[in-house]
Formats: sequence, C-alpha cells, structure tokens
Amino acid sequence: MHMTGNDRDRAVLVVAYNSAGMFNPLLTIVGELKARGVGNVWFASTEDRRADVEGLRGPGEVTFVSLGPARPQSSPDTWDDATYRALTTGDRATSFARYLDVSTDYDHVRQLYRRCLDVIDEVGPAVAVVDSLASWAMDAAQTRRLPYVVSISLPPSNFLQEQLPPRYPAPFSGLPQQMTPRQQAANTGFRNRLVRALMEPQRLRRSLAAVASRRAAGIPNPEMRPAGYVEAAEALMAYTVFGFEYPFATAPEKLRMLGPVVPRELSPADDDELMGWLDEHPSVVYVGFGTIMRLSQGQVDAIVEVAERLGPGHAVLWKVPARQRHLLPPERRLPANLRVEAWLPSQLRVLAHPHVRVFFNHGAANAIHEAVHFAVPQLVMPFWLDCPDGAVRAVDSGVALAVERADSLNVEDVLAKLGRLLGEETFRARARLWSRRMRQAGGVTAATDLVLRHRDAAAARPTAGLAVG
Repeated sequence: MHMTGNDRDRAVLVVAYNSAGMFNPLLTIVGELKARGVGNVWFASTEDRRADVEGLRGPGEVTFVSLGPARPQSSPDTWDDATYRALTTGDRATSFARYLDVSTDYDHVRQLYRRCLDVIDEVGPAVAVVDSLASWAMDAAQTRRLPYVVSISLPPSNFLQEQLPPRYPAPFSGLPQQMTPRQQAANTGFRNRLVRALMEPQRLRRSLAAVASRRAAGIPNPEMRPAGYVEAAEALMAYTVFGFEYPFATAPEKLRMLGPVVPRELSPADDDELMGWLDEHPSVVYVGFGTIMRLSQGQVDAIVEVAERLGPGHAVLWKVPARQRHLLPPERRLPANLRVEAWLPSQLRVLAHPHVRVFFNHGAANAIHEAVHFAVPQLVMPFWLDCPDGAVRAVDSGVALAVERADSLNVEDVLAKLGRLLGEETFRARARLWSRRMRQAGGVTAATDLVLRHRDAAAARPTAGLAVG
C-alpha cells in the first residue's frame, strides 16, 4: 500500500451504525476511496461490521475503528413477536413513536458520543462523513469543530423535514406529491397524530431529560434537531434525484442529489451456479424484502402460489432469510420455477443480470434506488418507516406498482400487477429513463469526489486540526 504525505495529513473519518440501509452506501463510498488508492481512511462502526470494512479491495488504506458491540435492542432481529408487531403494524405515526422508544437508549447514545470524541482525537481527521441517523457522531464533530458531510440514505425530505413546506407529504406518511383534498386532510392528520404520540407524558419526560443532560454537557444541538445538524454540515449527500424525490423549493443549497451509490465495477460473482441459473431463465422475478421484515405464513403461502402460477414462462428467485425458512413447504413441494436462497453474495449482481425483469421488494430506499439504477421495474409492498414514502415515489415515477402488505396477500392482485410489469413496455421504458437520470447525477464517483474536495478544503484551512484534543 502506498500512502503519500498528503494522505497522512488529510485523514477521512466515516461513521455509521450497523443497520444495512445506512451502512451500505457509506461502505460503497469507502470502497471507492480504497479502489482509488486513497490513504488514511478510517471507518467507525459497531464490531459486527469489521469484516465488511476489512474485506474491501484496492490499494488504498482503510482502517476499521470499533464503536463496540451493537446494542441488542437496536436490531429488530432481537425483538419478540409482540414488539415487532407493535412497531410495524397499525397507525404509522404511533408505530414510529414506539420504534423510537425501543431503538433510542440515551445512555448508549452518550457512550457513542464519547467514543466518537476519542476517535476524532486519536485520528485527527480533516473531515468526517456521517450517516444522518448517527446524531451522536454529528454531535462529536460539532464539539470538536470538525467539518462533516452528512450521508442521507432515506428520502432526503425525511431528514430535511423542518425545511418542508406545509403542503408537502409528511415524512413516513406514504402520501403522494399531488394530493386530493382527502389526502391533504390525511396529511395534516398524520402530522397531528405524530406530534401527539411524541408528546405523550412518558416520552416527553424522557426527551426533556435527555435535552437537559445534553445541554449540561455543552453539546451544540441539545434538542437533536435535524435543522441544527444541517446548518452545521459542510454538505449533504442524498442518493436519489429530484423528480424521483418530490422537489421542495426550500431545499438547502448544500444538498447534493447524487443518485444511487453503486460500485463502478461489481465484484466477481461468488456464486457461479446462481449466475448460471439466471442465464438459463430468460424471465426472472426477483423477490427480496430486506433484513428486517418478517414474513407471515399467509404471505409465504401466497408468494409460493404466485410463483407456481407464473410458471413455466417466468422463473422466481426468492431471498428468504434462514430464520424464516420454516414457513416454506417442503422443498419437494416447491414449484419447479421457484429458487429459494437464504443469502445472496450480491443483490447488485442479481439486479444487473439482464434476465431479471421485475424486483418485488419492500420499498426501502436502497432497494428501490438500486433497482432504478439497473432499470428494473418493481412491485413494491411497503413495509415500515420510510418504505411507504419510497413506494409512492417509485409508483409516481412510473417504474413501479404497489400492493398492500397484509398477513394474507391478495394473490390475484399480485399476479395482475406482476403481469403488467412483465408485459407492458411502459414500465421498462420509465425504468430506463430514471436509470439514465440517476446515473447522470454521478453516483459513487460524484460522492467520492465530493468527500475528497471537502477533505482537501478542510485540510487547507489555517486552523485545521487546532480544535482537536
């Protein structure tokens, strides 16, 4: 590995927690830095992400920095069924407030903040690149007067909600840009329900106590207001483009819409047998619902029936996590055109394959934008949090149709919409159009260039490094 003197003086610190949706875009950017031979890059995350960072290829230098073990309650894998259902069903505003109850541990946030202060002091970076949900890392950067760039993997309007005009669809509401009078009333109602849920006495007491503690500690943004983090940031990187994301005139100038951050060159296939199977089937529907969503027995049964009825003209590749495989019928009873995998070496390689004609997904930002990048039409069954927002944007852009998530899926509805996506050229044409627009925004190349520009600008300032320690 070759590292120049300038690299030694201009360290880049990247910080993200372990959640795939937020971690993966930053891993791709760091992978590009390493591929370019950039030295003195540090990636701070929880210990379970060490192998992902240390497995990156290229001549550059990337060092993993552990933030310690992931907090067990932060992973939906650890939730019991009752907690999972309470947080993922029913009224979206109430579910979001309950999610904050489970996922936010202010003691753990304080520990992460202190750990980030230590890392900044040890590394002495010129710039930090921080996921938008890692408030503790942005707090540490502000405390140390370290310039930082924010990575926004959700629809950017979710993070910039304080900049949104009143008639803009409320984040997490799943409402479209063009709303009927009834939808406008629903938009107002959603905002009001969310405020009421967050202002419930027990939640409010916890929040106020945390604000008082943060203010006493001298943290610059004690209320953790996104607008405070936006104002202090050097730049904001979002992995979509306006037009797909609903525009809003109040977007800050520092917001950069870069399109999906997909590696410029996909790594060699680790599963030649799977690639061979895709080669042999000229029309494939890929089904994958991420790492968090848990399938019900009714949903599994419905998708098996959908696969069977799509055959023999269309094949189905379905990613079913190992912990949910017990819901499937015995292998001998699965349709011949259905292939089930517990894990895929690369979802990107699957989406890039020319025989994959539709992606049936859960509406998360990375899934939707990766499919658009590879011009694959989508059937979306929105799951939770930002997924309904992603789904409605994909539908409005003309690249997708949506079905309602229910314990027992409507097989006829799913089949009808898959039939349209497979048979109507309009969806593929729109997917190609948005693929071009997303790619023209620059993707991982533009994101990496932006990080390096801010690194160099920060390193050139006369006061660079004086506040650390």
